[in-house]
Amino acid sequence: MRILALALAVLAGPTLAEVSVSPRILAARLAEPTDRYGHAVLGETPEWGAIQIDTVRGSVTIRLPETRVFEDIEARLADLDGDGGPEVIVVESDLSLGASLAVYGPKGKIAATQFIGQSNRWLAPAGIADFDGDGRVEIAYVDRPHLLGELVYVRLEGDRLVETLRLPGLTNHRIGDDFISGGVRDCGKGPELILASKDWSRVLRVRDGVSEDIGPMPVGALTVPAC
Repeated sequence: MRILALALAVLAGPTLAEVSVSPRILAARLAEPTDRYGHAVLGETPEWGAIQIDTVRGSVTIRLPETRVFEDIEARLADLDGDGGPEVIVVESDLSLGASLAVYGPKGKIAATQFIGQSNRWLAPAGIADFDGDGRVEIAYVDRPHLLGELVYVRLEGDRLVETLRLPGLTNHRIGDDFISGGVRDCGKGPELILASKDWSRVLRVRDGVSEDIGPMPVGALTVPAC
């Protein structure tokens, strides 16, 4: 009887609960370059109309409406909800309302910040880590790195990205660069961010919610210095 029950279970296929759970993500990439926005904040890097997400059950393509683009250099993967599988983090821009930070899964958008509110206004991802040591992951980005220059931390809470920190006077991108400067390092006391001062004259680190000057800007691009 036990063998028969097992056989029937196999023939029955996955349960409703199993079907409702998004398959585990293996990789993600920006796809379908487009010129419908034309902001060119990342120089010659194209803007994108879709992301392709590879999962254990195959690949899916998520396409944006004609009024939006992905305005980024990559699709990032990180486990934001602690379930053991990653989500996709990317900058999504509206042609009229500017950029937002968006989190996607194989079934579509999970959460996003509000759009900045004006066309040709962008945000630059800075790093993803448990920056405050509470066991939960935050996403760091710079809100309008060429104008406002504020570092923001957000955390995924269900279907929302909730802001947990905002610091002024920081940046990580110059108009036209096809890369984002700085990044995350850990010198034994937990993850910290390396960023630039708003005028690009100083290198700053942010740890435990505090910004600290660690020296003059090196010649060339800002990189993450060794500990």
